Amino acid sequence: MSESTLYPKIRTKLKEIIHDLQLIHEFASECPPPTKLMVTGTVKLHGTHADILIYPDNTIVLQSRNCLNLSITADNHEFAASMATKTAALLSLRDRYYERSKRLFPKVVIDEHAPLILAGEWIGQNIQKGVALVHLSKRFVIVSASLNGGWEPDLLYAGLESEADGIYNISRAGFYHAAIDLADPEATEQRLQGIAEEIAAECPFAKTFGVKGAGEGVVWKFDSFPHRERVWFKTKGGPFKPNYAPRPTKGPPSDKVLDEQSAQQKTAVDCAKAWCSEGRLEQAWDYLRETGKERNIKGLGLFLKWIVEDILVEERWDMEQLGVQPGLLKKAIADIAKPWYIGKSGIYAS
Repeated sequence: MSESTLYPKIRTKLKEIIHDLQLIHEFASECPPPTKLMVTGTVKLHGTHADILIYPDNTIVLQSRNCLNLSITADNHEFAASMATKTAALLSLRDRYYERSKRLFPKVVIDEHAPLILAGEWIGQNIQKGVALVHLSKRFVIVSASLNGGWEPDLLYAGLESEADGIYNISRAGFYHAAIDLADPEATEQRLQGIAEEIAAECPFAKTFGVKGAGEGVVWKFDSFPHRERVWFKTKGGPFKPNYAPRPTKGPPSDKVLDEQSAQQKTAVDCAKAWCSEGRLEQAWDYLRETGKERNIKGLGLFLKWIVEDILVEERWDMEQLGVQPGLLKKAIADIAKPWYIGKSGIYAS
């Protein structure tokens, strides 16, 4: 895991993940290289990301996707306010993680300087919309745990939660298992997408509380190296399924031959239209709320910066495959995102 305690961004494109397997020592060192790898998945929840860092000296730090230190006065959907009353429960939960680690790995010594990171999702009423989770009271769900500076296999720490304190483990929704055929990623993606669509139709996590309704998808980790967050990936279903950029048509358009510059411009515009989805624009808008920035004309620059950087990171693989020029793409993104923001901030202000 990197030095930062912020939770890693999880990508969606399986071909990109398979390409990056070459950078994973455990995979690259195998001879001959495997043709198939198993992955284990957990339900992806649609809430707002939150982490609880618990140090051996009992210090507790709360953070979100973008903020390293949440507090009651600088909160994210009342997450810090809720956790402020649960110190005893959190310390007890940390001790249970330590105890299980000692049972599983008796020779491993707990690092006195590294926190236990309980990475999770803060879900429930008024956090998101369009999913079954909105019918639950606010609660924290652990989706990953880091001990001694490294992410642990989800299966090994299943069931560790504190239900009486509104802290749950994603394991209560079960685990999904699949084989990744490295030679046929398209067929694999279809199988994984089928699982994601089932979850999008009915959220297994919400169902454990007697609530039926839509879910989002699955987060997958390789069984052989679950601690390598670089190759974690997600599959989303239903309305959360990502928009993929259209592939350029082969040959010139029927009306006229575009010169190279015009063709590049068209590709950038087409990609911006695909990638500037309503969901991504809303994410950028929510980023300003989470970080305490004004959502008026003063926040426009930060809004555009976030969405451009998010697209450049998340869509890097397709950009390279399609030969998208970053400068042209940035302008095309701004041409879409700027009027959206101006309209949104005007409605918000009124």
